[in-house]
This record gives sequence, C-alpha cells and structure tokens, in this order.
Amino acid sequence: MNPLYLSLKKAGLIFTRDIDRKKEDFILLETRKNGSSEVDIATFEALFEDVKENPTYEALSGTHTFKLDGVQYTMTAEEMGYQKYFDKWKEQGLFNF
Repeated sequence: MNPLYLSLKKAGLIFTRDIDRKKEDFILLETRKNGSSEVDIATFEALFEDVKENPTYEALSGTHTFKLDGVQYTMTAEEMGYQKYFDKWKEQGLFNF
C-alpha cells in the first residue's frame, strides 16, 4: 500500500490524530459542511489486505474477502461504500504510481 499512501499523503489526504495518547494515521475520504469522513489506516488495511502489494484502482475496485471481529465477509468496494472514493482518487491522478 506504500505507493498509494505516498500519493494520498502528497495530496493532503493522510493525517495523524492523537487517540488515547497514541498517534493514529487516517485517510480523509470526504469533507462536508457538517464534518468529514475518514478511515483509520488499520481498518483500511484490514478491508483491502488482499491487494496490499498491488493497490491499483482496478484491484481496489474489485471484490474483497476480509475478517472483522472473527467474522469473514466478501464484498465489493461498492458494497463497502469505498468505490466513490476510489473513483475520485482516480480522477485526481492518485493511482499514477
């Protein structure tokens, strides 16, 4: 995921927040009038671990199998609600690495 993270960081979409005296990195997904949506890097990596070595637009846009709290899921990026962010990142040229 490093090339993707470098691209997102360069675009100002990765930030660090102190949570319980511990620094955590987040990806800013969108900003709205009444707030923002973000995902912590650990959760993002858990959801998209299967494409960790090749985080291209095509790979991220596909179907993913992951475990959360011991339960296995198989979902598309669209079903998880991430496809619109991947589309936006593609438009912004953030997958050009």
